[in-house]
Amino acid sequence: MKKKFSNRRGGFSLIEVLIVIVIAASVVIVVSNFGTNISGLNGLITNELRSKADISQTLSIMANEIRSAEPSAAGAYPIYAAASSSFTFYTSAHQDGVIDQITYYLASSTLWRAFIAPTGTPATYPTSSQVINDEVDNVSLVSSSTPLFSYYGASYVGSGSPLSSPVAVAAVRLVGITFSSQVNKNPNQPASPQYFSTIIDIRNLDSN
Repeated sequence: MKKKFSNRRGGFSLIEVLIVIVIAASVVIVVSNFGTNISGLNGLITNELRSKADISQTLSIMANEIRSAEPSAAGAYPIYAAASSSFTFYTSAHQDGVIDQITYYLASSTLWRAFIAPTGTPATYPTSSQVINDEVDNVSLVSSSTPLFSYYGASYVGSGSPLSSPVAVAAVRLVGITFSSQVNKNPNQPASPQYFSTIIDIRNLDSN
């Protein structure tokens, strides 16, 4: 009795090979996109953390300067002006015994710092010699009822309302700073604004 053998060979047909190639290519694309998304997310988080740390450091410098406010080189009161979007005071910015005039103010969504060193005898602070630096970008107010700067008197013990505007500088004992900032500056990777707030006790006014 003769055995019958099939003429069909083992292996894959051309269609099967093409299907496998398409599936493999799809897997490669998905894995590649996943890796790109993970890399982008890591970059976003890293940028946010770095920007938040930079702003926190700026706030720390501001706090140290404000906390150390003292009479000007000509004997003027430690606080020159106290408004909702600007604060001007005297302090030794370089801790060298020279009393400088410092103004922090908000303009065009940027927190600026204006520095003026004293000149002459008696000392004056000419605005023509001021140096202005960009401190924090993409700044916005937390709400229409929450100013950048708020001020508190000697009766403030951790709760209570700030001093009413216009603020009498002689009544100020503490300065509050509150704002939010879009710490991630990449428009293709938007992130929620970060909130920053602190209250600073002016040491040299405690006994006034």
